[in-house]
Amino acid sequence: MNGKCLEAIPWWAWGAWGLALALGILAYPHLPVQIVGQAHRATPRFEVVFYEPALMLAVMLLWQVLWRIDPKRRNYREFWAAYRYIGGVVVAGMGFVYLTVLGHAFEVATLRFAPTAVGAMFWLIAGALPRLRPNWWVGIRTPWTLSSEQSWHRTHELGGKLAVLAGAAIVALAWVVPANGMLLVAVAAPVICWTLILVVASYFFAQHSNRPN
Repeated sequence: MNGKCLEAIPWWAWGAWGLALALGILAYPHLPVQIVGQAHRATPRFEVVFYEPALMLAVMLLWQVLWRIDPKRRNYREFWAAYRYIGGVVVAGMGFVYLTVLGHAFEVATLRFAPTAVGAMFWLIAGALPRLRPNWWVGIRTPWTLSSEQSWHRTHELGGKLAVLAGAAIVALAWVVPANGMLLVAVAAPVICWTLILVVASYFFAQHSNRPN
């Protein structure tokens, strides 16, 4: 944690961003001016090609800032590797989703790969969740996890285990639900269930930690 520009994001995430941007630039002149998606909405090719790489860059730059302004900054020393890893997975996952969109525009890939990538992100992040320590930006942040260290630890241990199941559900649904307009459900339903379970669990973990011995 020495203040270097690239420290909060691993090199392979920067590489994923560079690859996505390069492929987008190469694809740009070969795409139609307006690209029609599965929702039958026409999107300008400039937006299709450059929106996602710009968003990836914004996430990477934001990742450099968040830990610096966190009131619990000292805690990051205990989970710095997990913080960097999660940021890298998020960026790389966004890059894969972007390549899926480009592939779909060229009719060489199905959009089902996009929610599949989200499910894979859950698998990859699952093991890092228990390593997180209390902070204001990354992890399962509820009033109870932020006020009780025991609730934080137990909630993130449970979250890591359930993330594996949530990821599997997302991947399965991605290839089962109708492709037209329903792929968002493949992601939203498991994520909402995962979140609600952990919010409720964090409350009960906090209540248990407050009980007198």
